[in-house]
Amino acid sequence: MKKIISTIIFAASIFISASVYAGEPNVYHVVLVDLKDGVTAQQIEEMTTVGKALLANIPGVLDISINKKAREDRKVHIKDYDLGVLVKWENNKTGDIYAPHVLHQTFLKLYKDMFKSIRVIDFYGNENPK
Repeated sequence: MKKIISTIIFAASIFISASVYAGEPNVYHVVLVDLKDGVTAQQIEEMTTVGKALLANIPGVLDISINKKAREDRKVHIKDYDLGVLVKWENNKTGDIYAPHVLHQTFLKLYKDMFKSIRVIDFYGNENPK
């Protein structure tokens, strides 16, 4: 009887593990923004506050951080940006919703004139969507 119960528990754990990992991993959307000369600290603060409020409400966005560069004191640090944006997407398809979404487009319309350049990196996370 113990062997049967152990086998059932083992089989159930494999089934549960397989179903948890069946989905596509989350995606991290990273944007490095180089701001134009003359953008003030107050404008950056407004941009981060408004950006978090708008972008967090796009379907599939799980988490968002926007803020000024923290460090550039090591050789390996990328130095030519002022503002970093990190958005955790539910999966890769979220990017298809995110880019054209009215809230993302509103953010760009409000602040893109302050951008000298942007660079984007999208990569898979280690976890699966919940």
